[in-house]
Amino acid sequence: MKHLLRNAFALLVCAAFCLGIGDGCQSDGHGRSHNDEFTDDGLLTANAADLPGTLVTAHLDTPLPAGKNVLWCGSFQLAWNEACTLAGGKLQFRGAQPELAASLNRQTFDSADVDAASYVALAGYVREDIAHRIATQLKHKFGGHADPGLPTSFPGQRPQDMVVYAYLFKNLEFPVPYERGESPASFGKESVKCFGMGPDNKSGRAKMAAQTLIHDYVSADDFVIEIQTKSPDDRLILAKVAPGKTLAQTVTAVQRRADLRSQSALASDVLVIPKTNFDITRNYTELLGQRLQPTTPAMADDLTLLTAAQNTRFQMDEKGVRLKSEAVMHYGCSSSMQVPQHVMIFDKPFLIMMSRKKARQPYFALWVANPELLVHAK
Repeated sequence: MKHLLRNAFALLVCAAFCLGIGDGCQSDGHGRSHNDEFTDDGLLTANAADLPGTLVTAHLDTPLPAGKNVLWCGSFQLAWNEACTLAGGKLQFRGAQPELAASLNRQTFDSADVDAASYVALAGYVREDIAHRIATQLKHKFGGHADPGLPTSFPGQRPQDMVVYAYLFKNLEFPVPYERGESPASFGKESVKCFGMGPDNKSGRAKMAAQTLIHDYVSADDFVIEIQTKSPDDRLILAKVAPGKTLAQTVTAVQRRADLRSQSALASDVLVIPKTNFDITRNYTELLGQRLQPTTPAMADDLTLLTAAQNTRFQMDEKGVRLKSEAVMHYGCSSSMQVPQHVMIFDKPFLIMMSRKKARQPYFALWVANPELLVHAK
């Protein structure tokens, strides 16, 4: 399985640096795979569990912890919805219902929120050759350009096992590339690469300004803008605002402001947007081991959630925005899942002690509070 992860929209305006001119429009993608639409410039590849400053969530109604990024993409919800359809209703697990499952069962995001041409989502049984059906739909929908990375076949799977999968791809190009930042901008205490429109009135600025819509501008720390792309039915909204209690509340507040009015930016305006480029995988371990309550005769009595993963690849730069996200779930026999009864990982301070049997005191003791005395990986 691909152990990587990625999603997010962040905006910062700052005027103390110069920008350079971009170098042309992005390719239309003919003959290219979806992975080819991304570059490796500044790419962060990580597992969500290894990112202390980022929370990857499967639903929007997630609190926004102070100082943390919160990433959400609808691919996992699309897969969950397909599982519900196959089960004939909301997914129910034996015993206490996991909080995440309850949130996903509300299905606040569904196929009506995304165009059919941009995604594939289906669920089925191994006996129905679901892996082949997934591959066929990906090829048909995306003309052979799709680049799936998560597995749809699993070791030891049985005919009655259930596999659920979703794949989402978007490539929103700007009609006119923005200026590429010649100098880094500041985000918090860090220097970051950026793009936009600098303080110097360079050639082509009028066209960039025309595709930059200002919906609501209160101050340099409170505004909502939209960048028009070559996809007229998609919106790219960036908002520098005070957050709500949850990601959903913040999104709703920004959507309301984005629908108020709009005016094009001026050629003299300054626009500075940090670049983003990440590939992040999230394994929803809090769902693993949950045993499904059968709701149809076709469902086996022992289906247990053995795999629940999502991968999100996202890049935003002067040329546009690219998004590729996958989600997969595998429901199989719990006996094939080795669930440890005790987890014993010495990743925090611990004691090492050596002693003789029946002795009053040990003859060696070491309290390990930092890695200085440990063997470091090369």
